[in-house]
Amino acid sequence: MKKIALTGGIACGKTVAGTILAEAGYPVCEADAVAHDLMRPGQPVHDAVVRAFGPSILDAAGAIDRGRLGRLVFADPEKRETLNALVHPAVKAAIADWLDRQPAGTAAAVVIVPLLYEAGLADGWDAVICVASPRAVQWQRLRDRGLSEEEARQRLAAQMATVEKMNRADRVVFNSGTKERLREQILAAMNEMREG
Repeated sequence: MKKIALTGGIACGKTVAGTILAEAGYPVCEADAVAHDLMRPGQPVHDAVVRAFGPSILDAAGAIDRGRLGRLVFADPEKRETLNALVHPAVKAAIADWLDRQPAGTAAAVVIVPLLYEAGLADGWDAVICVASPRAVQWQRLRDRGLSEEEARQRLAAQMATVEKMNRADRVVFNSGTKERLREQILAAMNEMREG
């Protein structure tokens, strides 16, 4: 089975690309979804994050409020490093387990890892595909998500530059047009990765 990592800049279309691949029959795992699951109440990562950042990050039901936590960690690089040190090892282990559980005969499995290079998770893949978009498109998509200009700037600054991710990847999919164009590119990239 080919193990394919899908990465790219924030608001470049990684999740949409993952949906397209899932619709095409590829098993797809999202590292962000794994992290969110690991931070649910009752999970060890949840307790460690609350110990590190205090009860002010919790909502009324005792769950971690991702908006509050995000505002804290994106405004302070040290706090972001603390969070990453608590979450990334558990995410890495969960992804490895997910890959191991794929059925025999699976041609390729895809894991969407936004912080593939930043988190030191770039090893062990058969191929890496980077989804990229022009900076202006990223800004607009972040604003459409309801982020202020400062919040968008903080999130962009917290990640490796998209061009650097493009340079490190095996294949780049440039998402600046329609969803159909993205579909054509991502499926072509997967076919190439499977056969390569």
